[in-house]
Amino acid sequence: MRRLVLMRHAKTQASHPRGDHSRELLPAGIQDAQEAGVLLRELGVEHALVSTATRARQTFAALGLETPAEYLDDLYYEGADALMRHIGETDPTVTGLLVVGHAPTVPALAAQLSQAAGPGQADRLGSWYPTATFTEFTFDGDWIDLATFRLDNIQLARVERR
Repeated sequence: MRRLVLMRHAKTQASHPRGDHSRELLPAGIQDAQEAGVLLRELGVEHALVSTATRARQTFAALGLETPAEYLDDLYYEGADALMRHIGETDPTVTGLLVVGHAPTVPALAAQLSQAAGPGQADRLGSWYPTATFTEFTFDGDWIDLATFRLDNIQLARVERR
């Protein structure tokens, strides 16, 4: 069984003098990420894909996971298709993957995968996905199967909202 966790970065400043990419976490955001990290440690995440934006990198650091991470510009600049491409390229030996990114990409992908798992939560995830929220999916198969939607056994295991 594989596990995919999609997470939106934690609460940030409204703006930054150097632009959106440089926005930093607020103290409440750091606390929310630390609390989420306690829950995420239980999931056995082995690898992470993290946006290069400051707030995403700070969220990942505050989670306190001892997990290798890839920092990708695509997770900031591109949408759900780029994210799915990166998920599909994940090393097949990895069974637990965390993605730390942004709205609207993370909520849109969570809704899309939820639709595949069962439509009940899909609309809600797509329209209400606060900062530091994460969604856990489990499935049998390979990462490329998930990325190309060739799965019929994906399960929405958990939604945690801070």
